[in-house]
Amino acid sequence: MDVMALLDKLDAYLSECARVPLVGRLMVEEDEVFAIIDDLRAALPQELEQAKWLLKERDRIIAEARKEAEEILKDAQGQIAALASESSISKEARKQAEELMEKARGVAREINLGAREYADDLMRKVEEVMEEVLDRIRQGRNELLPEKEAAATASPQEPGLEDELFGKDPASLGEGPEDDEDWIQDEPPSRGKKRRGLGKG
Repeated sequence: MDVMALLDKLDAYLSECARVPLVGRLMVEEDEVFAIIDDLRAALPQELEQAKWLLKERDRIIAEARKEAEEILKDAQGQIAALASESSISKEARKQAEELMEKARGVAREINLGAREYADDLMRKVEEVMEEVLDRIRQGRNELLPEKEAAATASPQEPGLEDELFGKDPASLGEGPEDDEDWIQDEPPSRGKKRRGLGKG
């Protein structure tokens, strides 16, 4: 299976996965995703080899076009030399030779330009495929990122029952309306003093 087919498979799988409520992340099966990633690793070298082959093919096409153009020019020059070797060369013959040479140059330019355009078209297609591969890989990685944002924006812990009853400051547990020593001094006189007063009568 080629890279594009594997990326389509990964895209289809991720589009069918359920999303986590309030977070928007996908719930995926790790084994399924990693299996597709392993297949992508195996397929990428083949795609790269094909890209290298296209580069070599481009160079070959340009080289062959240049060779063909050189042969056309060489043939035209040979015909001109044959005309010039005649004892008497007419003005019309010279004109025909010049036209032939210009035509040969034009054909050579067209061949060379056509070969370069064809090679450029091949490389453009390879570039588009590789860009699409990278875009889909980035998209897949973004879908599988850990939920760091959710942990960073987690709500603070709600106060417990102990905080509601006694307050958050432990020192407040020992504080009262007044100090204990002052409260003891405000107690009423003991009953023993009253009994001693009654005994005198």
